[in-house]
Amino acid sequence: MTLPPLSPDSSDEPASAVQLGAAMAALGLYDGTNTAAEHAAEAARLGGDGPYRMRLANALLGAVQVEAMLVESAAAGPDDLEAAHRQQLATAGVADDVEKLAAFLRWQALRVAGPLRPVAQDPATGPIPLAAAHAAEGLQKLLGIAGTGQVPDVEAVKEGVAEMRAARQCLVDAIDNVDILLEMLTGLSVFLDKD
Repeated sequence: MTLPPLSPDSSDEPASAVQLGAAMAALGLYDGTNTAAEHAAEAARLGGDGPYRMRLANALLGAVQVEAMLVESAAAGPDDLEAAHRQQLATAGVADDVEKLAAFLRWQALRVAGPLRPVAQDPATGPIPLAAAHAAEGLQKLLGIAGTGQVPDVEAVKEGVAEMRAARQCLVDAIDNVDILLEMLTGLSVFLDKD
């Protein structure tokens, strides 16, 4: 069975709070009454309908991502995993459009880079989380460039050059941090070999 992609109209307007609540309830993650009045009260408490729906959608996304991780751990092989990942892209409506795909993947890379930034800024953080933060930042910048299309206009080219330089610097910073760890490990191994 192949699941259909989202309809063209469904991606233009975000789901309502009631729809998101129903999806969460189906996964056993919502114990409210899921009425418009209940959602309106919570939206008022959180600063409006937009911020509230964003929280609901992200709560649902987190739950679905955990489900995907659990079922993927039991995948029969790489072909099953590839088919499942293709299904995600098809359902999101980005599988057959390189620019839409790049924008979707950039959004995912931004979601990776965001939580890594505060971790990387912690003075106790070692070079690997810092390298991961730089690499994620570089990846999202490269995907942003890819999302402008194969033949961007002059302004996009100018912005693209600046973004490519910024992406390159992020990746150089990532390599520098990996090199720091490798040097530390080399020094540690020399020290341990002396014992």
